Amino acid sequence: MLSIAVVIQRHFPDFYQELSGLPDYRSRPRYQVRELVVSGLLMFLFRSPSRNQADNIAKNLDFQDNIMRVFGVKVADMDTVDRYLRLLPPEELEAIKLNVIRELIKSKVFQKYRYKQLYYNITIDGSGMQSYDYEPYPGCPYKTYKSGKKVWTTYVLESKLITSNGFALSLLTEWIENPTDKDFNKQDSEHKALFRLTKRLKKEFPRLPVLLLLDGLYPNNTVFTMAKDYSYKVIVTLKDKSLKSVQEQVADKRRFNDYISGTHVSVKHQLAITQNYKLFSNIQYKGHVLNVLEAIETQRHIKTNEITETRFVHITNDDVAHRDLHMVSFTGRLRWKIENEGFNIQKTKYFMEHKFSRTNFNATKNYYNLLQIAEIISQLTFKLKKIQQFVKQQGLTISGLVKTFSGYFCSLDLSNDTEIIKQLLNIKIQLRY
Repeated sequence: MLSIAVVIQRHFPDFYQELSGLPDYRSRPRYQVRELVVSGLLMFLFRSPSRNQADNIAKNLDFQDNIMRVFGVKVADMDTVDRYLRLLPPEELEAIKLNVIRELIKSKVFQKYRYKQLYYNITIDGSGMQSYDYEPYPGCPYKTYKSGKKVWTTYVLESKLITSNGFALSLLTEWIENPTDKDFNKQDSEHKALFRLTKRLKKEFPRLPVLLLLDGLYPNNTVFTMAKDYSYKVIVTLKDKSLKSVQEQVADKRRFNDYISGTHVSVKHQLAITQNYKLFSNIQYKGHVLNVLEAIETQRHIKTNEITETRFVHITNDDVAHRDLHMVSFTGRLRWKIENEGFNIQKTKYFMEHKFSRTNFNATKNYYNLLQIAEIISQLTFKLKKIQQFVKQQGLTISGLVKTFSGYFCSLDLSNDTEIIKQLLNIKIQLRY
């Protein structure tokens, strides 16, 4: 857990100061604001499945003392944290998260993972979180089944900065919620939220070179127009029945062999992988000039000779040359990281679907923001080359390592190591990923 404190100190030296600057609404505070927020972060950093379990861990006196020595805060009980999160505007924590990402971009952590050495890979996807058989808050989206039963679901659209080595870090979050101040014919949707989110993204990062990686919901004129207006590049999954006029042009070009082809061969673990590409250029679509790239991937197991074949198709507004075929297809498929390294891990390891607050949507948003900040810190810690080597050498998993950290904080007496901890936190070392 000292590694987490080192990551915060090295990457975000003003982090605790920013937390201290959050607004305080309490008349007789027992804890500092930063202690409340850090206590909430610790719940996710230690991957506690509930507020109750976080409190049970925090009751350990060694844990409290060690947290004070390493992080410099008193551990608050989660009921006190919850009361504060019910009042704190979610925009405040999201601003903290944005500053964290800005610091990482400024320090060039992701520079070598950029598309064409220029564009940052940003993927956008939606996910349901908690489901209810009652309306948990005004404006919660719902689905009505044929039986007449209604199910309300907290739904979020998330943008993440992703890299080929597995980073999937939250940038901006757009909540999908129905208006409460007026009548509406159609509920809010992921498609509507996309344009709210990209508008905010352009405002927050006006000069950031962006490549948007989107799924098959989004290949349409409004998305390509938005990308043109914001000077964004996009790579979008193209389904077989999407964009009829585009499919017809691709079929004509295929018929007359009017395409660029290429092959990429690699070996991964026990698989021999062959990827055959076809690039269909200069596709016209409602004033946009696009390129369609088809990839047929064949995987052959070296020992069993078992063969599997998969087809991927992407459409992009970027110029694609023969040398770019593999890179474009590979980058387009990075979109899956928002589901694998993103939502799936957060749901299974960080308990994103747990109802940390059942009745207060404001608190729900803040718990979600705390989870995202905690996961940024966790990824920066556990993707360190030294940590990766240690995990491999010891035959551990990241979850096992987190449990080990938790056990150390609850059982070790670090009272004689206070000065050593301070020295370690202040050593200027380069963090390698």
